[in-house]
Amino acid sequence: MNKKNIVIVGGGFGGIYTALNLTKVFSKEDVDITLINKSNFFLFTPLLHEVATGGLTPESIIESVREVFRGTCVNIVEDTVIEVDSQGKMVKTSTTSFVYDYLVISTGAETNYFCTEGAKEHAFTLKNLSDAIALRNHILETCERAVSTKNKDLLSVAIVGAGPTGVELAAELLEYMQHTICMYYKNSGFKKEDIKINLITTTPDVISQFPQAMRDIAMAQLKKKCINVLTNTIVTKIDPNTLMFKDGTSLKAHTLVWVAGVTPTLSEIKGVVPGQKGRIDVSKTLQTLTNPEIFALGDAAGTGPMLAQVAVQQGKTVAQNIYALVNETNLEDFEFKQKGLLLSIGQWFAVGNFFGVTFKGKIMWWVWRTAYLFNFLSWRKRFEIAGEWTANLFYPRDITYLK
Repeated sequence: MNKKNIVIVGGGFGGIYTALNLTKVFSKEDVDITLINKSNFFLFTPLLHEVATGGLTPESIIESVREVFRGTCVNIVEDTVIEVDSQGKMVKTSTTSFVYDYLVISTGAETNYFCTEGAKEHAFTLKNLSDAIALRNHILETCERAVSTKNKDLLSVAIVGAGPTGVELAAELLEYMQHTICMYYKNSGFKKEDIKINLITTTPDVISQFPQAMRDIAMAQLKKKCINVLTNTIVTKIDPNTLMFKDGTSLKAHTLVWVAGVTPTLSEIKGVVPGQKGRIDVSKTLQTLTNPEIFALGDAAGTGPMLAQVAVQQGKTVAQNIYALVNETNLEDFEFKQKGLLLSIGQWFAVGNFFGVTFKGKIMWWVWRTAYLFNFLSWRKRFEIAGEWTANLFYPRDITYLK
């Protein structure tokens, strides 16, 4: 068998797990695997809100890609892909090019502002590590400024988007700000009640893609924390410190955060043609409809949920199907198998759904943490995260500025 060149574009969940599974089915003598990513690390995006709220350090949720694939046939390239030439079977980056026999596109997604005026300019977001650091520094600076000016209006926050990220961020942000004000500024005159968190969604409920029982529990817990949830509310424009709604009303808040959705990161790559919904159209085997040697998965492809566990499962299917093509055997269709849903709503409370049954409380919070812990790639990182989480049980959250 001639040695095959496999190129993977994107080092998120889909790309990383495709590469990992390829190293399990192929030997070093069979293939050369090239993983192209803009950064030299894998980012565990589901825990960005913990970095933004002092629960974890930025280093905790990133892993060196080179370390993950040390000793394997995976070649790591830190670069930006600018074009895919499907006829010439070549991927062009900003500095060089790579010939492929099989190509995997897993470029992930970026924040979707839905063409809302002022959203990108005036609101924080939470899609990458720099976003989490910027939001955390802003919150700490805001608390300092509020105390020095005695202006409690500065302690107001509005989060647009009530999916899992928005709900988890709202709960953690409230606890972080309350902890900071009440522990480190005891003589400020501020109380917990002075910190106002608003959560805005266009849907009739929070976490609308989750089962109804989970939605009800999440809404009840948010109300218990006195988080103001505005449902069926469409943001039409964002000015500094102000949200304007479709019904003509508005809401003032010093800190504005936009986590209302994502869109595939494909527009900057020439030669890649997204479908009507902005994602690459693929068959059940995750091959593109025009080129069977090109696979696409994760947020970049298909119509399935844009969830990490979907991309992880797709990575295994893509690897097995490339192996099948090389060995001229039958390909398998991808079928997403829901392993469960978990959502944290502040410290010591989480809600989960397994096999159609919903659970909540402290035990589910431990389950949530354990599940996330074992989704990290290395034991070294798992021990690191476990150590930080354990320390957080006995010590207050970190309030140092990050660079």
